[in-house]
Amino acid sequence: MRLRWAGWWDDLRDSLWLIPALGVVIAAALAGVLSNLEPLPDAVPEVFVFGGTPDGARAVLTSLAGATITVVGLVFSLTVIALQMAASQFTPRLLRTFLRDRRVQVVLSGMIASAVYAVGVLRTVRSEGTGVEPFVPRLAVNVALLFSFAAVGLLVFYLHHVTRRLRVDVVMTEIVTLSVAQLTSVDGARARLPDVQAPGPPAGAVPVPSRRGGYLQLVDIEGLAREARRRGIRVRVRPALGTWVTAGTTLAWVWSDGEGPGDRDALAGLVHRWLHLGMDRTESTDLAFGLRQLQDVATRALSPGLNDTSTAVLALGQMSAVMCSYAAHPLGDDVVEDDDGHLRASVSRPGFAALLELVVGPPRRYGASDPEVLAALLTLLIDLAEQVADAGDRAAAVRAQVERVLATAALPDARDRARIEHLGSLVRATLDHGTRPPSVTSAS
Repeated sequence: MRLRWAGWWDDLRDSLWLIPALGVVIAAALAGVLSNLEPLPDAVPEVFVFGGTPDGARAVLTSLAGATITVVGLVFSLTVIALQMAASQFTPRLLRTFLRDRRVQVVLSGMIASAVYAVGVLRTVRSEGTGVEPFVPRLAVNVALLFSFAAVGLLVFYLHHVTRRLRVDVVMTEIVTLSVAQLTSVDGARARLPDVQAPGPPAGAVPVPSRRGGYLQLVDIEGLAREARRRGIRVRVRPALGTWVTAGTTLAWVWSDGEGPGDRDALAGLVHRWLHLGMDRTESTDLAFGLRQLQDVATRALSPGLNDTSTAVLALGQMSAVMCSYAAHPLGDDVVEDDDGHLRASVSRPGFAALLELVVGPPRRYGASDPEVLAALLTLLIDLAEQVADAGDRAAAVRAQVERVLATAALPDARDRARIEHLGSLVRATLDHGTRPPSVTSAS
């Protein structure tokens, strides 16, 4: 249940309505509190006290509420336009990144709360009538005016922020920051190389079906291992973190050292208890998600409809930043072993070679005839070669990608071919010597 709450909280935190909803509750409560501060304490300066009649207060509050609601509609329209542009020009996988933007949520919360506060105060204003004493919540009306000024400031800030967020370099820089932050979800105390590879299940392992579909978002591998140890079984979760699981397909394999591990339905309940399947792929524990977002931007830029080589090259540069951070960190499967070194529970994570293929593969195929894209790919590999030259399997993965890039290149111009061959030789030299050879990149 704790794991499910963590998954649900992750979805709530990234929603566009949670913080505005909290703002509405606070604004409604504040309107009631301030409206009852009559008579005002002597400590409240006169400048903060509204001096108009009930009709004047009602007119002010009505205008403020109507104007703020209109501005809220404008902000929602701009937000939808920004989401449409992000999905069409960059990648649909950026929508969650835009929705989780705290600054957008705070702007919406402030504006909606301002309108709700004005309406809440408006309902307490009373005009003189039969058996009714006139009442004007003077302090509350002045606070409503201050909230309206704050709403104007929020609108100006939002216009600046949303136009800045639509810049592709800003979007990709934020993806890099989030991707590098996900390294905290991977145990850094284990040996760096080779990447951990959990052993496969034995021939007699029982396949456990998934009860529902969804992306594998979270796995409490330590809790699963404790439960498996208590029951005398061993568990190998099939899908990697961030991959889709179809209902009814194999979710995990379970086996025991003695008799059979037990009923499949009971085992399915046990495994589901220690993982969370959601409807979205998130970056919470998925190291490949940020790279996939950047890869989508690069691939879309290389499509025949856009032919935006500059954006593709920029995306490759940002992927280089992510991969260089990953290169200095242990990767591979999450594995919990017993004291005898035998597996108790495991879940798959991509290793360095798989992540490198994700980065290099699509641009290598779609940009095979573009010398700028190939040059950016080989520059990325030079950057990585500096980081992994002394790491056997990772250096081999980089070397293999160099050869594949050079073999795929389809450049009819001799000078372009010579340039790409030269960059390939620089990658090999960096891997051989551990340092980048002295070479100046030509300006573009």
